[in-house]
Amino acid sequence: MVFAARQLQEKCQEQHRDLYTAFIDLTKAFDTVSREGLWKIMAKYGCTEKFIRIVQQLHEGMHARVQDQGELSEPFPVLNGVKQGCVIAPTLFSIMFSAMLTDAFRDGNIGVNIKYRTDEKLFNPRRLHAKTKIDTIRDLLFADDFALTANTEADLQTSMNRFSQACSNFGLTINTEKSEVMYQPAPGKVYAKPNITTSGRKLKVVDRFTYLGSTLSQNVTIDDEINTRISKASSTFGRLHRNVWHRCGIGQATKLKVYRAVVLPVLLHACETWTVYQRHARKLNHFHTVYLRKIMNI
Repeated sequence: MVFAARQLQEKCQEQHRDLYTAFIDLTKAFDTVSREGLWKIMAKYGCTEKFIRIVQQLHEGMHARVQDQGELSEPFPVLNGVKQGCVIAPTLFSIMFSAMLTDAFRDGNIGVNIKYRTDEKLFNPRRLHAKTKIDTIRDLLFADDFALTANTEADLQTSMNRFSQACSNFGLTINTEKSEVMYQPAPGKVYAKPNITTSGRKLKVVDRFTYLGSTLSQNVTIDDEINTRISKASSTFGRLHRNVWHRCGIGQATKLKVYRAVVLPVLLHACETWTVYQRHARKLNHFHTVYLRKIMNI
């Protein structure tokens, strides 16, 4: 989804289109799913009665207790939601969420229209006058991380209204404190702060947003993302300073294995989604060289 989000930004810029994105946070999304509604949706989507009964049995007899100042409350039944940490919980939530989105947008197909070609050069704006295809991208979804997209402020507001109504119908609640909007104007267009509301409350407008661990910026570059990754990798390296890097009983070969296994994944998280320029490569190479020298004490 990070790759899709970055591609959407780049193609809107390339095709001189505005991009409005609402990153929506749901309040306790997994804990508020209506189980009875979920069983009905699974049946509608073709799941067998036997399979549905098995899933139901996994959720029967759930109880919880509250701890306050070292004391535990009496157990009470948990009647809503899917199990946190269960391997099938994201899939069950996605089934319910898919049905909700179908209900929300059944009367229209608002979104970002992307023109493309599947022959010769993809996304070449000089060749889009013939034999082009158009796909509409309305939302980005990974588990309960959700984003709505549109080319105009009015379309995004319409999508928000429909989504908000669908959330009410399915028992979910939008967290207006954590939901944010980012506007990327077309090249050469003056920035105008959008006004998007839901449930009578205005959503915060930002120029960058951390989506699935990656920083998306309104200016479409990955400068902020590179700086964030370097900062986090440096912090990860620092936490191992005493126990690994400066510990005499650990050989350099082992230290390098730890560096590759622990530090580099933090530095290069979601790097396959980046559009890298020389300035970014220089920063990454500089970090790599400096910290290898620290490991080798040179």
